[in-house]
Amino acid sequence: MRRQCGSVVAAFEETPVLAQYRSVMTTKASASNIEWQAYAAQDYGASHDLAAGLAEWAMLKSQLRQYGLTDIRVSVEIGCGGGRLTNAIAGDVPEHHALDISQHRVDQARATPNGAKATFHVVSEPAIPLEAGTCDLGVSTHVFQHIESTDVVNRYFAELYRVLRRGGCIMVHIPTIGAHGTTGEWGEVTRRKLKETTKAVVLPLTRLLMRWNVTPPWRVDFYRYFSFQRLHRELTALGFTDVELRILPWDGGHSYVLARKPPA
Repeated sequence: MRRQCGSVVAAFEETPVLAQYRSVMTTKASASNIEWQAYAAQDYGASHDLAAGLAEWAMLKSQLRQYGLTDIRVSVEIGCGGGRLTNAIAGDVPEHHALDISQHRVDQARATPNGAKATFHVVSEPAIPLEAGTCDLGVSTHVFQHIESTDVVNRYFAELYRVLRRGGCIMVHIPTIGAHGTTGEWGEVTRRKLKETTKAVVLPLTRLLMRWNVTPPWRVDFYRYFSFQRLHRELTALGFTDVELRILPWDGGHSYVLARKPPA
């Protein structure tokens, strides 16, 4: 049975922080949406390596088993991109929902070998169009670091908590210091901050040109490194428990956050 609902506000499982998000359900899309919608049309920034997607899902699933999630019947994915990971999950999980801000990306993911087994949703705001308490797993890779608005990031986490069943969990790729080639050493931090400053100057012009349907002669996108300490506080405030950070040997070391919705 496909689980959807017209209003994501319905059946909201309240915690004090979730109540706060319920009061601001009109949270707008992140400003960074514009570049990823434009880049999707250019087929830039998403991998189509389905073999790599199968290998990554095997690794993630192994970690999830270690974490205690052994039965995944319904899953939801934020940011399906070209379907690299979606194809792998849809071929393994009976009911998989995949979200993206780009119709172009959804069409690509649907065209993968297992695409017909997934249910796709094009979204423009940080809302998951599923009923509360229906998913065993919420997953996202290579997405949250490109969302400029922290309000949107927090809203997605609140939405993931809402749609999870009791005992369900999330596994989200979140770049942190120590992964992705970062060391926290002075030279590396200086180079990273210089790059971030340059992007902060160039991005407004890039987005303005994109809104005018002009393709800039360069490609630049927003990218954030997260503080695990801050994430731990925010996820715990939402009601998540057992919050963990794992750095996995994927493409030089990628960091993932796992968290669980407490059992009943």
